[in-house]
Amino acid sequence: MAQYKVVITDFGAPENDLEADEFRRSGLDVDLIRLNAKTTDDLMPAVLDADGLIVQWANINRDTLQALRKCRVISRYGIGVDMIDLAAAGECGIPVCNTPDYCIDEVSTHTLSFVLMLNRNILPQHRHVQAGKWGSPVPTPPARLSQQTVGVIGMGNIGRVVVRKLLAFGVTVLVYDPYITAEQAAAAGVEQVALDELLRRSDYVSLHCPLTDETRHLISTPQLRAMKPGAYLINMARGPIVDQAALYEALAGRTIAGAALDVFEKEPPLADDPLLQLDNVILTPHLSSWSAESFVQLRREVVQNVVTVLRGEQPRSVVNRRFLAARHHEGT
Repeated sequence: MAQYKVVITDFGAPENDLEADEFRRSGLDVDLIRLNAKTTDDLMPAVLDADGLIVQWANINRDTLQALRKCRVISRYGIGVDMIDLAAAGECGIPVCNTPDYCIDEVSTHTLSFVLMLNRNILPQHRHVQAGKWGSPVPTPPARLSQQTVGVIGMGNIGRVVVRKLLAFGVTVLVYDPYITAEQAAAAGVEQVALDELLRRSDYVSLHCPLTDETRHLISTPQLRAMKPGAYLINMARGPIVDQAALYEALAGRTIAGAALDVFEKEPPLADDPLLQLDNVILTPHLSSWSAESFVQLRREVVQNVVTVLRGEQPRSVVNRRFLAARHHEGT
């Protein structure tokens, strides 16, 4: 019998050969189980005696966590961890690890692609030529990008690289992030402002913050009304950060000029989602992190988190550290 049992709750790839190879290279004796399950009922009973979980989109809630008998680590395929109850995991003494740097280049490049497509009216021009027409599909020429302002909400690993790439185009960059200092913003070459000022001044507003209770529906009707009529909203973070019903109303009523979304409140969106019918929105299927290199990096790093903990070592990225510390403090 294997010394350790590790369960992959769910993952988009059709196989887990790379993960299995990574565990073999570690020298640990691991029985790797794949479930393709996302709810507590479907996860049980396979996860009850797992030493580690590897999660993509499965809902790891308090009930699931309290049922785990010997779990020592949860490792997530990705950066966001909003599908895991971090406080409950901390109370159970289970560190939750993510892969914080696997897709920084990809998501930041995707963001720039959206900015450029919106600025240059690429999609309307494409549709115009496809329809057998010529000339401009819009009545006025676009603004020169280097004379515009981009507001970045969230200066984490991805947000910082987005800023660096934006500055190469000569744009003015504003940032809103209550967890960085004015000195850090200045060192990055940007101006730190309050959210309402960022919305009011920006020609493009790009979201790169995590989904938390604090950021859920951070952008709703009041915020969209605060934006310029000619401004664009870009969401590269999590769908529920934006009130999608409010966004639809703003786009349909031309309160703002348009939007570009890689994420949605419900994924995939329903076939009758009215957002899909609009001509002033660019939509991609939550694939901004996707590249041949990032896919391999993701799968290796998610295993390394588990290997590190099973070896009794400190993992590189623990996202619920404060909850674990609180548990330790209460126990002393």
